[in-house]
Amino acid sequence: MNTFGHTVTDHGDHVRLELTGDVDFAAHAVLAEELGALVAGGRPVTVDCAGVTFLDSMGLRALIEGLQAADAEGVGFELTDPSQPVLRVMELSGTTELFAIRRVKPED
Repeated sequence: MNTFGHTVTDHGDHVRLELTGDVDFAAHAVLAEELGALVAGGRPVTVDCAGVTFLDSMGLRALIEGLQAADAEGVGFELTDPSQPVLRVMELSGTTELFAIRRVKPED
């Protein structure tokens, strides 16, 4: 059972995409499509990763593709509060430095 969920919130000067659950192969297409649409909107995109319980290479790929699309459009793109599963995959893959990462919520 895929527990992936996402919510988009308009904050005026930017849009926030909150991810929850498993960001994996099954979620890849939905995430990639959503990120593409948000980037095309021309405002900075903040991806809240605090609720991500699992991230695989396809989920990471969608995030990287979103970042690349944002760079090509000149749109800001950042990850906020990445969970330990997200950080672990990024560290193992050597992709941590690609992303602007910001802490919003206090760490436990």
